[in-house]
Amino acid sequence: MFQQVVWLVKNELKTQWIAMAFTVIVTIFMGLVSANVLEQSVQNLFVAESPFYNHIVSDIIFIILTPSFAVVFMSRPYLSFQTIKEDPFSKRMALLRTLPISIPILALSRIVFMMITFVVMSVTFYVVMTFTLTDSFFNHVTHSEYWIFILSWFGYALAIGGMNPVIEYGTNGKILHIFAWFLVLVYLLIIFLFYIFMEQGFVEWVLLLIKNHGWLVAVIPLLIGIGSSMFWNKLLIMRLAKKDYW
Repeated sequence: MFQQVVWLVKNELKTQWIAMAFTVIVTIFMGLVSANVLEQSVQNLFVAESPFYNHIVSDIIFIILTPSFAVVFMSRPYLSFQTIKEDPFSKRMALLRTLPISIPILALSRIVFMMITFVVMSVTFYVVMTFTLTDSFFNHVTHSEYWIFILSWFGYALAIGGMNPVIEYGTNGKILHIFAWFLVLVYLLIIFLFYIFMEQGFVEWVLLLIKNHGWLVAVIPLLIGIGSSMFWNKLLIMRLAKKDYW
């Protein structure tokens, strides 16, 4: 079982290494931007309100964009609306189903590939962001609190991003694009309503939670993220068993 999963994942990495490389490059740029935005958020929260700070930008980065680290978002299926017609993920899975490999192994290989992609992009993002932040940021946020901040968003992004193998291989090309835009619209509405009622953004709110509750803020999202990955794996197995590929 383990050898089959490794073989499937290695094959996936070989076919997508160029798209992975471009995804890393874009993730580096996102890390540079996020450092500037996060620094503004901390200044606005702990020093003085800034007329130039926009909480929506920081919330979009951490709420909407970080879950995308679970996919190779610079690959062709995510960049072209032709995916709606061609449905490449279903075709790929149909080919894999012809191999003498069980559905649980196929599903697990998709989850493992997602986890590798997620870890690589997340580490790239947070390393770039960390080295870009200035000393003034750490005058207001301790290194321990910063680690809690990273792990809390890591857990959240894993919980949401982990569903991507189900969307990719358990549905079709139309759902892949429609669901992504639907999710973005829902998140924007939540961000807007949260600011109206709380008078602060999610990123600022998380920073304050960390100040008040410490490591608990990271532990809960991490546990949810791990549990969600197990749930998505089981759901993908069910979808693959019922899906018609022909």
